[in-house]
Amino acid sequence: QFKELMDQVDAGDADQKAYAAMELQTMALDAKSQVLMAKNGAIAPLTKLLAPGDPMVQASAAGALWNLAANEQNKFAIAQAGAIQPLVAMLYSEVREAQLSAAGALQNLCVNASNKKTVAQAGGIEALIMLLSDKDRHVKAKAAGALQSLAVDEDNQKAIKSLGAIPLVTKLLSSRTPEVQSNAAGCLHNLAVNDEEAQLAVAEAGAIPPLIALITNSTPDLQAKAAATIWSIAGREDNRQAIMDAGGIPPLVKMLTAKSVDAQTKASGAIRCLTMSAFTRGEFERTAAVPQLVVLLSSGHQELTINAAGALENLGCR
Repeated sequence: QFKELMDQVDAGDADQKAYAAMELQTMALDAKSQVLMAKNGAIAPLTKLLAPGDPMVQASAAGALWNLAANEQNKFAIAQAGAIQPLVAMLYSEVREAQLSAAGALQNLCVNASNKKTVAQAGGIEALIMLLSDKDRHVKAKAAGALQSLAVDEDNQKAIKSLGAIPLVTKLLSSRTPEVQSNAAGCLHNLAVNDEEAQLAVAEAGAIPPLIALITNSTPDLQAKAAATIWSIAGREDNRQAIMDAGGIPPLVKMLTAKSVDAQTKASGAIRCLTMSAFTRGEFERTAAVPQLVVLLSSGHQELTINAAGALENLGCR
């Protein structure tokens, strides 16, 4: 079946190419198939179908590459085949399916370090920021997810920030779609880490109340994502004051008893940072944080233990 589909990709008419690429997209959902398909030459012909023409052919080909790019080696191979530039161009398509497939493929490709730079050089940052305001929640989710990965790179951080993305990403925290919220929180986290200017911009964009809402009422994974972002912006004393004033301390303390180690780790990291300011310590004592932190000292998880110990040390400095 694979050979027949590839023959259609190479020599079929537009309908046959679109059908074959859609079938290959389904086939590429399987991890073993991703390896075999790449080994048997699927990437280059699919990349050719990204050229301007029938948008449904483009969408189907991008969808197949999206799934193939779940594999680490394939991320590099797809970029080497020249797929990034046409995928970025597809972000401007008037056809929703083409935009979504291109954004999804780029989200997977951007996990690779060298691809982060290639996507930026191809104008991907500007195009993805544009899609943050798209009407389609799935398109917004993939765009925010790609920007989340791109923001790990220092040069990209600066570009994303300078292009005015922070207020747009912050707005997505109030989406009703968990994937949109999660990718938005992750993007803000990556932009704010070790960058006090970005930390201030995130707070000024109004991110603190929706982040606190997420750590109060959402799934453990989303709580952890939001707490990590609170942690990343709490490097500034003015943000620590704003987080406390917005009621962020009680839900963070409650997260210390979560069943998810990741949620506990992110909450304890945020608390460790917040307790650096003397004005927060009374609130932590009122919310009975100390006994919970003491329990976490024997959690058996290194980062969690370090965070708990650091927070307790800060709380003892009075």
